[in-house]
Amino acid sequence: MSMASEPIRECGDPLAAHPYLDPAFDEHYPELVRSFYRFYLAIQDDEAYNAHLNRLLHPPGIERNLDSNRVTAAYYFNEATRYTQALLEILPRGQRTRRKPAREVAETHDLRELLRVIFEGGSPRAVFEARRKAYLAKLFLDVAYNWEVQRGEAHLAYFADLLKRELLRYTVDHRDVDIAFDIAADGLAIDYRVGAPRPNDEVWRFHLHELNFLQDGRPVRVHVYFYSIRSKREVLPYEYVRGQRTYRLTAREKWGALSSRRDASIINKMLRKGVSDPRQIPDIVGAMFIVKDVIEIELLKEALFDIVGGPMKIRNVVDTITRSSDRSLLNRHSGAGYQVYKGDLELLFPAVGEMPSYGFLVELQLYTLEGYLRTIHTEHYANHQKLKRRQFLEGIVPLLWPASVYD
Repeated sequence: MSMASEPIRECGDPLAAHPYLDPAFDEHYPELVRSFYRFYLAIQDDEAYNAHLNRLLHPPGIERNLDSNRVTAAYYFNEATRYTQALLEILPRGQRTRRKPAREVAETHDLRELLRVIFEGGSPRAVFEARRKAYLAKLFLDVAYNWEVQRGEAHLAYFADLLKRELLRYTVDHRDVDIAFDIAADGLAIDYRVGAPRPNDEVWRFHLHELNFLQDGRPVRVHVYFYSIRSKREVLPYEYVRGQRTYRLTAREKWGALSSRRDASIINKMLRKGVSDPRQIPDIVGAMFIVKDVIEIELLKEALFDIVGGPMKIRNVVDTITRSSDRSLLNRHSGAGYQVYKGDLELLFPAVGEMPSYGFLVELQLYTLEGYLRTIHTEHYANHQKLKRRQFLEGIVPLLWPASVYD
């Protein structure tokens, strides 16, 4: 298995965005080293330490005692430990073993103790791991206090209700349908059929909804093979689970050891994209639709525009279905043949009490049935699971376990 030896520097440089993960932190950021050492000396006294924890964990004017603050801080340090442990489980056993954190770091859930490891004789590896743990805990804290994350459940419920009232009420039929499919002779497209599978076919079971509504004064029909409205925090990630002959969509616990396991997906994205502020990941709510073909994507897209206020309410559009040049706008780990229409849909949330109306974003993804089957076929390069593994091996592993420290 090949891995990048160090994080790849590019636009949105992960290492520049997350300097505390730089294995050469002391050399590149001596001013921060001095500040942290000064801070470490200042918090040797419990009263000074507790004053700092109050400022770190609470708004001004709210104070807790040291024991209470230590418990609160330990929660986020535990999340950081469990997060890295969950990521290590993805690696082969041999690579997992040599990346196991030092005991004095893994068992420490106190900021002052982690700084002691850094400044009082810890090994270079332990120093890196202590700094990494402190920084990841800070990211978990940042995500927990992010407005979009805190309002994610309300945004999801509002958008789901809006679609139910304005789109899904036009459902005229729904039923299970099995689609048998395999990679076509060109190695890129997918051959699929309804009915009995051929010997090498994979099978996916969809719950098809047929929608019939008027658009521009004429009746249109859209076949929605699957739709999902989910929050990246409140809803568990989807994974594809192999049945006897059939693939079915099943919710599986991905970050089971973490209390804030949904936040781990947001942190993954922040690390991979080179983003240090969770406010730069505004699309906490996502909506995905799979329809029959390109014509139906256009019909559904226009219907969604009509619901939210027109085409000016979509931003950051990437359309690799009709514009092959948009492939350059995709994540660099995306596989060949990946076809999607995606963008950030703008919605207005209504005023509640003294809180005025405000805008939020929903990440929209539209697939044709053939295009989506590419992402779930086990051997296709556009397979979604393979994409996530490439993102992990090429983006996350070199950042959290740099070769200069571990190899």
